[in-house]
Amino acid sequence: MANSPYRTCPKCKKDNINRDYCAYCGAVINPYLKRKLERKEREVIEEKLAKAKGNRITDLFEKARVHRNPFIRFPVQFLYSIWVIVLAIGSFLAFLVGYIAA
Repeated sequence: MANSPYRTCPKCKKDNINRDYCAYCGAVINPYLKRKLERKEREVIEEKLAKAKGNRITDLFEKARVHRNPFIRFPVQFLYSIWVIVLAIGSFLAFLVGYIAA
């Protein structure tokens, strides 16, 4: 037991021997574990923000594609279709360049 690390709890200020959590109050006292838990929490928050926050132009197109007014809906669907075709051609060309280069 001479090599066991003593860790002082930051909340209750009591010493614990070789533990990750305080035996008295249950707080995390292992600095490595604490950073790991904080990192996981930060990743979860960033994922939620990324899902909630979308691209404004994409959101506008998605709303306009199902608009009630046909004078808005048809031109937007036409432009969206052209954009999909351009992306498909670009993807195909990128595939060809990658295939030829490999």
